[in-house]
Amino acid sequence: MKEEISLYDILKQLYSISGILIDVYSLDGESLARYPDRGAELCRLVNEDPRGCVRCGRANQEGFAQVRKEHKVHIYKCHMGLYEAVVPLYYYGTLAGYMMMGQMLEKGEKARAEVIEKAKSLGLGSAEIIESAVDGLVQIDLEEIETFVTLCRICADYITNHHQFPVSAGDIAEEVRLYLEEHYGEKITLKRLCSWFGYSKTRLNQLFRESMGMSIYHCLMEIRMEKAKESLKKSEKSIYSIAQECGFSDQNYFARQFKKHTGCTPGDYRRNS
Repeated sequence: MKEEISLYDILKQLYSISGILIDVYSLDGESLARYPDRGAELCRLVNEDPRGCVRCGRANQEGFAQVRKEHKVHIYKCHMGLYEAVVPLYYYGTLAGYMMMGQMLEKGEKARAEVIEKAKSLGLGSAEIIESAVDGLVQIDLEEIETFVTLCRICADYITNHHQFPVSAGDIAEEVRLYLEEHYGEKITLKRLCSWFGYSKTRLNQLFRESMGMSIYHCLMEIRMEKAKESLKKSEKSIYSIAQECGFSDQNYFARQFKKHTGCTPGDYRRNS
């Protein structure tokens, strides 16, 4: 028996157990491996339709974004009413890719009818073609999905240990930037970031500066200022509320930082906008 199982063989064996298609993606959404090479007939029909293809791509990106935000498995229904799940892949504690399983139809006539109706609304073919494609989907209940996801998490650990996904300084910096974008309204400290990403303060700052050309603090402040300007333009919220929402507990400190970055006070910026 081989000491190390190839990535392709892992996906193949998971498919033989479940019949569920599995993709492995890099951090930037590039497909690195898939089994089987061809997905379900219904999904092939959907991807041949321009609207369906766009919606599938959007659903994938939203799934990845949710995993980046929560750092845990994300199970959801796609725009066609099929269940999909995204499992995070880590490299030394840093998110480095995704394992995605999908094209799962919930058992029961109600779920089947829902998918058929969505397929008809896209005009994917005759009623006979659509029903045949839907009946070819893997049918599974929610409890079975949870069980299979647990198995995939175990395989994800094996994949990252034996088929490592090296992360560049740019990848790390982009992950930090996305984290700041998603949590800018919270109390963010360098200690918190280091704990989350698994790097020392010196190393994390170094990687970020190498890629972004600025410190993490400077990037966070820029994000907060952009969010504040957007709120000042588009809402009638008080300056105090906007300061709080953008991560500032002190309104005076917020006003000083805002003037430093924009050259005017929050009140003047709102009036001029």
